[in-house]
Amino acid sequence: MNPKPRVIAFAIATATIVALNLSMANASGVVAGATEPTQIMNNIELVASNVKEAEQISNQLTQIANQIQAYQNMVTNTLNIPNQIWQNADGLLQQLVGVINQGQALAFSATNINSLFQQKYPGYTPPQDFAASYQQLNETTLDSIRGALNAANLQSNEFTSEQGALNAIEAQSQTAQGRMQAIQAGNQIAMAQVQQMRKMRALQMAQMQAQAAYMDAQTQQKANDDMITQQTLNFTVTPMDTRSAPQVGQ
Repeated sequence: MNPKPRVIAFAIATATIVALNLSMANASGVVAGATEPTQIMNNIELVASNVKEAEQISNQLTQIANQIQAYQNMVTNTLNIPNQIWQNADGLLQQLVGVINQGQALAFSATNINSLFQQKYPGYTPPQDFAASYQQLNETTLDSIRGALNAANLQSNEFTSEQGALNAIEAQSQTAQGRMQAIQAGNQIAMAQVQQMRKMRALQMAQMQAQAAYMDAQTQQKANDDMITQQTLNFTVTPMDTRSAPQVGQ
């Protein structure tokens, strides 16, 4: 509530009482009912002066209250969130790299991926051992797909902890006091979105690995089958030389 009207009213009442008392005191030495006009005017001026002074005091009180409120806002706007929540996806991403690179899998994280690809998928080249080549091709495909599934399973185990962190950030944003806490809550939400995008990118890479392994296996198997067919068609039986064979009856 604004204290200004109350202060002014109190000042007017006080000044009026003072003026009446002064008038009555001055009138005690003269004939009853004969109050001097000059004294009345002086009392009116005194009342007006008191009212003006009360208004000035009220304005000063209002300015002081506004300054205090401004200082309180400044303090509130500089408050930090007590416990900021920062999700770190680096550990999870390192685990993803580990689970996708197992067995004979052709992992996207391999440092020598070009040479490994050429070794596992040579294309239209006759292998020395078709059985061993088929087994290696099968193991590479299965291990690559299993690694992608393990990566998805690893991220699914993070749903509970991620939901708890998001709930905490949401509560902080709803109860933020001042600009600083609101900004910090927004920063936490933005960082959580970045971490989710990194995890999504890792899953997409794992999916690409599984799809590529399957398609490469199909292509390599077709190349092997074509090579076997070609070798079969090129196979010729060498006829026996009958010129040196012994004649019957000789």
